[in-house]
Amino acid sequence: MAFCSKCGSHLNEGDKVCGACGTPVSGVAHSGSSNETLMGILAYLGILALVPYLVKDQSAFVHAHAVRGMNLFLLEVIAWVAVGILSWVPVLNDILSSVVGLAGFVFSLIGIIYVANHEDKDLPLIGSIRLIKD
Repeated sequence: MAFCSKCGSHLNEGDKVCGACGTPVSGVAHSGSSNETLMGILAYLGILALVPYLVKDQSAFVHAHAVRGMNLFLLEVIAWVAVGILSWVPVLNDILSSVVGLAGFVFSLIGIIYVANHEDKDLPLIGSIRLIKD
């Protein structure tokens, strides 16, 4: 998958110019650059999601993953607050802590796999939940 080097928009195979800004296809940057991959991976590492989210002039690929990572982080914070509130029930606390921890790990891992494969996809199940919008 290719992206415009000027505006970061997705480019289809065979495009001569970027449909968003008109930059010639020779100015294409693939999402596989090491900086984009690193920033995309940071997006799914908890509070480190702030780094790619706050850095200006990121490609559309990195920005999309940064927003998804921030949404995942906020959902994890909400889930941990709920676990804390229910911590007075010993068995329920253990079960919920395990489920929330495992779910956070799995969703982060899925996001990192998407970045490594240069895919611009929402996370399963929680991808439609948008606490932070693009």
